[in-house]
Amino acid sequence: MGKKILYNIFLNIGIIVLAYCAVASYNEKQYLILTGSIIGIAGLIYLKVRLAKNVRQTIKTGKK
Repeated sequence: MGKKILYNIFLNIGIIVLAYCAVASYNEKQYLILTGSIIGIAGLIYLKVRLAKNVRQTIKTGKK
């Protein structure tokens, strides 16, 4: 379970960094970087949802 907590922390950090990159690239009118940041954020959110479902299933079954 400790690995999943660490993985969640890294996902959160990644989402925050990419959100900052998206805002900065929008302000600088760098739309290609903005598009990449948005795609990256969507990918990290997808992984975060999968992690949440996995943790929920693990808690229901009682596995470590």
